[in-house]
Amino acid sequence: MKNKSNPGIIDKEKIILKLYITGMSENSVRAIQNIRQLCNQYPNDCFDLEIIDIYKNPSAAEEQKIVFSPSLIRQHPLPKKTFIGDLSDTKKIILGLGITFKE
Repeated sequence: MKNKSNPGIIDKEKIILKLYITGMSENSVRAIQNIRQLCNQYPNDCFDLEIIDIYKNPSAAEEQKIVFSPSLIRQHPLPKKTFIGDLSDTKKIILGLGITFKE
């Protein structure tokens, strides 16, 4: 079903993302910039992004079993998916997130 409020993408549930970073390291800063740039390409109601610094909140990383940082987790829709690194390969991230464009 096509979503009239989000031109260019197929109607989907909101994508809930959690980005786990380690302070303001070089890779963490790049990952934040890359995921924000990706999210800003779509209407505000497409993504719900939470950025979690595992230095400040180590229990959150333990709960999600985060081993590498930065790590982006797509919480919803299921199945859960994890992306590791600075998220610079946006085509791979878009495909992995399940964003489908209408023709």
